[in-house]
Amino acid sequence: MSEPRFNISLPGLYDENWRKAYRSEKEDSPRLSSYQAPDGLPLPFIYKSLEFSGGQSIDTAEYPFFGLWSNETLNQKTQSIIVRGYLRGESYLKQRAAFLDALAVPTSDELPGFFDHPLWGRFKVVLENYNIQEIANENGQCDISLTLKRAGVSLEKRASVLSPVDFIKPEEVAFIAAEEFSKIKKDSSSLLQAFGQIKSILLSGAGKIHAAQTTLNAVTNEITGISNLISQGIQSPLLLAKSLVNASFSMIKAVTSIDDSIESVKKYFARDNKKISVLNFLSASSLTLPVDTITVIQSETKKETENLYRTVSLCAAADLLMNMGNITLNELNGYWVLYSRLENSINLENPDIYSAVIELRSALSIKLKQTVFNNELSKNINKPVPLLYLSHYLGCDDYKLRAMNYINDSFLVSGRISYV
Repeated sequence: MSEPRFNISLPGLYDENWRKAYRSEKEDSPRLSSYQAPDGLPLPFIYKSLEFSGGQSIDTAEYPFFGLWSNETLNQKTQSIIVRGYLRGESYLKQRAAFLDALAVPTSDELPGFFDHPLWGRFKVVLENYNIQEIANENGQCDISLTLKRAGVSLEKRASVLSPVDFIKPEEVAFIAAEEFSKIKKDSSSLLQAFGQIKSILLSGAGKIHAAQTTLNAVTNEITGISNLISQGIQSPLLLAKSLVNASFSMIKAVTSIDDSIESVKKYFARDNKKISVLNFLSASSLTLPVDTITVIQSETKKETENLYRTVSLCAAADLLMNMGNITLNELNGYWVLYSRLENSINLENPDIYSAVIELRSALSIKLKQTVFNNELSKNINKPVPLLYLSHYLGCDDYKLRAMNYINDSFLVSGRISYV
C-alpha cells in the first residue's frame, strides 16, 4: 500500500567532527542551538541536553490463541525532540521576552517552526510544550525546556495524494473471508441448510433490481450456482463461500452497469437500484439464519456462516458506496452509521480478516472524502405545481426529484420536497 512519505532521516550535519560542528576553534564564533518561529528570526540559546525519540507503532494481538502473541508493524511513530538549555547574560530578560513571543506563534505541518542544533542539524518542528524555570539563587539566567514533534504531512495533502486504488479491493476482502471460512470445521447438514437460506436472501435482493432481463438472468444464474452446489451434494465450505462472493458481486456489477445509459429514466432507476441494494446489504447486521442446531458444532457452523454473510455484505456495501456518485451528505451520514453497525456486528477475531476489514474502511473513508457531495435541501410546496416547472424553479433535475421524493402525480406536486 503506497502512501506519501517525507524524509524521516536526520537532516544534513554541519560536520562529522563534533568540534568543527560546534565551531569550537578560536577563529570561529561558536554555533549555538536555536529555535525559530514561522516567519521569525532564529533565537539562540545555550544547549544543555537533548532527547530524540522515535520507533514503530506496534499492534500486539494476544487473543484468541492461548500462549502466543503476534506483533504487527503499522507505521513509524512520530519523532519527538525534548531539548533543554539556558538563556543567560546581562540582558537575558530581553531574550526571554523574545523567546516567549516566538513560542506563542502557532506551528503546524504547513507552517512549521525550526530547531537548529550543531550536532543534529536543522529540523522542521511543531511545538508541543515549553517550560521556563527561574531559580532564586541563579540570577542572570533561566532554564528552558522545549518538547517538539517533527513536522509531517498535513491531513489534506495525505488525503489528496492517497488513492483507494492503492488499497485492498472490497472483492479481495470478501475472498479472504471465504478462504478463512473454509479452514474451520463445519457440520455438513447445517452448512448446506444455512447456504440454502442465504441463496433465498440473495434472490430476494436480486428481485428488487430494475434492469434488463438479460442482466437479471445473469445475476440469477450466479445465485442459483449456490443451489447447484447443494443439489450436487458438494459440501466444500470454500466452494460455497466463493459462490456466495461471486453471487453478491454479480449483483453489484448489474446495478452499476445500468449507469452506462444516458437516458434520464435509467439514471433514475440506477439511483434507486444503488440505494435499494446498499441498504439491502447493510441490513445484514441483524441477520439470523433460521437453521436448527442441536450440537455445538452445528451452532458454530451457523454462527460462522452468518459471520461470513455479514462480512461479504460489508464488502458489497463498501463497493457500492465507493461508486455511489450522486448522493447527498445526509444520505452519506445515514449509510455510514449503518456501515459502522454492520462492521461492529462482524466477529473479527481472525487477524487476517481484521486487517483486511480495517484497510477496507480506510479505503472507503478516503474515497468518500475525495467525493464532492450535494447538500440536501428541502422546501414546502403549498400549492400544487407541475413537476417540470418545479424542477426549473428549484434548479434540480426532475429525475433527481423523483429519486429523492415519493412523487405520486408527475403533473402536480405539492408538500415537503427534498432537492439538491
